[in-house]
Parts: sequence; C-alpha cells; structure tokens
Amino acid sequence: MATFDQWQTAQAVISGNTEHNVLLYGPAGTGKSFAAQAGHHNVRNITITPETPMAELRGHYHPKGGEFIWQDGPVVRAMREGGRVVLNEVDHAGGDVISFLLAAMDNKESCRICLPSGETVRPSAGFHVIGTMNGQPDDLLPALKDRFTAAIPIDTPHPDALNSLPSDLREAAKSTVMAEKAEDRIGLRAWLAFAGLRGRCGNEMAAQAVFGNNWQAVVDSLAVATVSS
Repeated sequence: MATFDQWQTAQAVISGNTEHNVLLYGPAGTGKSFAAQAGHHNVRNITITPETPMAELRGHYHPKGGEFIWQDGPVVRAMREGGRVVLNEVDHAGGDVISFLLAAMDNKESCRICLPSGETVRPSAGFHVIGTMNGQPDDLLPALKDRFTAAIPIDTPHPDALNSLPSDLREAAKSTVMAEKAEDRIGLRAWLAFAGLRGRCGNEMAAQAVFGNNWQAVVDSLAVATVSS
C-alpha cells in the first residue's frame, strides 16, 4: 500500500479547495496555520479561545451616528463571498461558537444562517473552512468532527516554513519541533522570532528572550552545529 508524505497530502487536499472542510491536527508550531492560509486569495483567519463569543464570528450591530448598523463577522462575510475561513485552535470553541459552526459548516444544500437583522444567509460557491488544532479529532464534539470532510495529522514542520529560516537554524528547528517531550518542543514561530532578533541582540540574548528556560540548550546546540560544519 502506498504511503504519502503528510504535507504532500495536506497540499493536495487544500490546494485549489473550494468545497471541502479540512482539519489539520498535531503538535503546535509545525506550520498548520501557515499551510491553511497559503495559496488562497480570500482568507479570513480566526484564532478561537474558550472566551470567543459567537458574535465575533457571525457579526453584530454597532453604533454609527444615531443608529445601529449591522456588521458581518468574518464567517458570514466569507459565506457571502465564497471565501476560506481558517479556524485556529478550533477545539477551544465554547458552546455557542460550536452551535454556530455546526450551522455554518452544514451541507451546502441545507446550510443557512439567520441573522438578528432578519436576513438569511446561504453560502456562496467556494465557501469552506480549514480547521487547525493541537489535539486529536476525537477531542471535538462528534457533530463538529463530522463537519470536516478530511482530517490530516501533521507532526513535522512545513518545508516552506522551515526553509524560510536561515540555513544554520533549520536542523535545530526541525529537531525541536519534532521533539518527543512536549516541554522540549519549540515551534517555528519562535525560531522565526529568534532569527530576526539575533542579528541585533546576539545569540544568547535573543535565545533568552524567545526560548525561555530552553535558551541555553538551544545556544549550545547551535554552537555544536557550527563547529561540526
């Protein structure tokens, strides 16, 4: 049976996708959000927390002059325009957000959102959702998990994101992104921040600022890599 590289699979499923809801899941810092946003001209990127209100996704009234005007949220706007919504940390959604997502991500034939304004919005062609999370699909409410057509595990760093680092940092970054112990993992965002800071601050000061308690191990590993090369 043929096996495929997980990023090749993700790219094949996401690239040019205008229909299917897709879930990317796995450890933090691998570039899931990077991949979810790449290659699409109309993307709305949302990071979900337990405190995120449903109105932030759907929309709400806001005061303008002496009246209240309806303002679409990013999901409703994407539904109107046939765009992509990237939901980061989708497993952190609270109950009212989940209820809204179940409606918004329903089958295109039956999907409809009734706004407080009295308008009913149906998704235009091309509307779809890419979800990302650091846990497992089974952590989701079964009904929400069922809304994702495909679920792709990601536990290696995205090659394009990794290659955006200076060449002397790539192997160290790859090893920490894929570290077995959660406390030893360092995501790509931290490595990108370190790459930008070290030119001004030097390796040690930049490492202390970015990597916290892991800073000395990072500096030592970079020193060993320099000597080896």
